[in-house]
Order: sequence, then C-alpha cells, then structure tokens
Amino acid sequence: GLAGLRAAQLLNAQGKDVLVLEGHDRIGGRVVTHYHGDAGYTEGGGAKIHPSDSRLITLAAQMDVALKPYPVTPPAKSYYYDGQLRGPEFWNSQSAPLFPPPFDGLPPHQPLEILAQETNVLKTDTDWLKAEFQSYDISVQDFLSARGFNGDAQNLIAQSFDGNSLRNHSMINIYRAARYKKTQSRGGYQRFAGGAATLPAAMAASLPRKVNTGQVVSAIAVETDKVAITTAKGKTFTAERCICALPFGALRNIAIKAFMPEAQSQAIRELPHTQILQFHIQSRNNFWDKDGLPADMWTDLPVEQIIAHRDTSGVPTGLFRVLINGRGATRSVWEDKAQSRERLKTYLKTVRPASEGQFDVLKIDDWTRGNPLAGGAYTEWAPGQIRQWARDMGQASQQLIFAGDHLSQEHLGMEGALDSAERAAESILR
Repeated sequence: GLAGLRAAQLLNAQGKDVLVLEGHDRIGGRVVTHYHGDAGYTEGGGAKIHPSDSRLITLAAQMDVALKPYPVTPPAKSYYYDGQLRGPEFWNSQSAPLFPPPFDGLPPHQPLEILAQETNVLKTDTDWLKAEFQSYDISVQDFLSARGFNGDAQNLIAQSFDGNSLRNHSMINIYRAARYKKTQSRGGYQRFAGGAATLPAAMAASLPRKVNTGQVVSAIAVETDKVAITTAKGKTFTAERCICALPFGALRNIAIKAFMPEAQSQAIRELPHTQILQFHIQSRNNFWDKDGLPADMWTDLPVEQIIAHRDTSGVPTGLFRVLINGRGATRSVWEDKAQSRERLKTYLKTVRPASEGQFDVLKIDDWTRGNPLAGGAYTEWAPGQIRQWARDMGQASQQLIFAGDHLSQEHLGMEGALDSAERAAESILR
C-alpha cells in the first residue's frame, strides 16, 4: 500500500536497506485498478486526488505518473424507491414530505451532507482530537433525531450512508470529512491518467529490493535487538526495525508479541472499519438513453448505489460500480460470491428494466471482514472512541512502528497514508 511503499522509499533514500512484505499477490493495498481492455478501467479503492493533496501530487510528478481532471458527475440521479423506478424530480413531487423542513423535497443523500456543512464546528484539521469538541462526539442517529428526522427518514438516509450504521457512527467523523471536502475543493479534482494503481506500481519499481508479495503475516514479535515477522507459509524475516502499515482490520488477525498500552491494543481489536462491497459491471447498451433517465442510481434495495464511470467530459463509458455500504455489504445475499453475481443481475433487472440482460459482472471488491487482508475499506469512529484511542493508538512499540492513513491526524485517504509514512520513516531516522 501507499504508506508502506512511501516509508520504504524515504528510508532507502537515506541509505537504509529495506524489504517490503505484501500479503496480496499484487501491489497497492487498498489502491486497486481493474482494467477491462478497450472499455477502460474502474477503480476499486482510493482514486480521487484533492487539490491540496500536496504530497500525493508531488509524488506522482516524481514517479512520472500522469494526472488528468476528474470527470464532473452530474448531480441528477435515477431512483428506485418503494417498488418503482423514478426520475430525479420525484422527491420534489411528494405530497407527504419524507424529510422535515427545510429538507423536504431533497433526495436521500443530501440532508446529512448539507447539515454537516452548516453545523460543522471543526475549524482546523486537528480540532477533531480536542477535548472541547468531544460534546459533538454523538451518533449520527442522535444528531438527526434532534433535528426532526424520524425513523423512516433515517432509514432512507442510511441506505446511501457512507458508514456502517447511523447509530454507531460519530458525528465527528462526518464533520471531519465535511471539513476536508470543503477545504480541499479549491480548484478541480484530479485522477491518475492510467488508473490509481500506476502510482504504487511506480513506487514499488523504484525500490532497490523487489516487493515480496504473497507474504501473509501471521505473527510479529519484538525482541531485544530485532523484530521477527512470521508468515502463514512458516517463513521468518528479521530486521532491526519494522514499520507495520496494515489497517487495524487486518492487524487484528495477527499475533503481536510487543509491549503496547491497553488503549492501543483495544483500538487494534475493536476500531470499526467501514464495510464496503463493490461490483464492477459493464453494460452492452446505453440503457440510460433508452429510458431517458440519469445513468447514476440510488435504490432502496440491496443494490444501494449504481455509479457510472465517466470519461473526462463526463459522458458514461458503459462501465459501472455497484456500491454497497455498511451493514448492506455483509447481507447474507452476498455471502456466496458465485451466487451473488446472479443475484446482482436480478436486482439490476428490477431497478432498471431497460438494462435487462445487458450487464456483465467483471470484478468484485470485498472490503469487508470477509477479506482478512483489509477487514474493511477504511477506519470510522463510533461515539466515545476518539477520546479513548485516537492519541495513543499509533505510538511505536520499541522497534515496531506503525503507519497507515488511519494514523494521520491531519489528513484523510491517500494523503493521510503518505503523511503517516513520513512520520514513521522520520521516527526511524531519528
């Protein structure tokens, strides 16, 4: 992943001999691009570059990885709600508004976004850690209830919610993401011209030692003068120092023999990770032209969101991602991956009749607990956890140093991963 590769680059630049171990048989971690021949590619992980992601933009230039503008996605969506396919004007036509004023008439994904911007108390990138803001560390459910959103309204919002549940998701998460989005949106977003996977591939190629893939770690032991890493294949690697850049959702599957504060151990065991399941699909025809509705969709069925891949001018290419978040990603209907492809096609036929028989399922990305090398897509915080764990969970344990986007206190996503890598490398060099 980006954090481990960047730390290796920085240490190599200072004359250190570094070996990168990777559990997957590919490079990139939670940055993954799927290539579909002449149809183009889809992204399964981190992909969008914010204007002030300075580390990311600088690194791409250093690695000679080209960037291009991120396509503008039209705000209009189609909706499958209450057994019917509907156009974007549906919510405005409701005789009995589903949301309280002034949010009546808005589609499900907008009220929380608007409220987060209007009520955001965070003024700096690190305010989310300060004790004075912990009174806002309440659940999204309680936040919405206090503003007149009843159970039915909350269920609608939950269907497109970027998290596991409204009840166990802190509003500080929402505020932090909203602030990041607002402050980062000066100028246009960018993406990697050849797919996001081109960056970690270039980083890996720049290292003197080849990345050792297929090395699923089963144990980490900090000893007097070294760190020993044991893999599931029974092989042992030793070094003077180890940077562990695994997300906690994967790290909790590893036996760790090291001194850690209880807060750190507890965070590794219990910190929630957003559960996401993605299907990458391709349509053989432009069904959105056939039925005259926007290509992107929100539904109240288990296929929660259908997002069109677009060219630079914003035109759908025929490639799509079906994005299923939170509890929906762990529904029993998706457990059997072979059967899930057919279930998906059945749901797609229901929500978009014009696409019947036109979709091919190309790839599945499982960012859930069912993927032991990730455990989820990214970290989220439940109410009360920030105060318990945020400041201590990334501290080093003697020669064992931790990195990863979840440990950056100022940045999110790919920029956060690079920030954490710098801090980990600096701690060794000091």
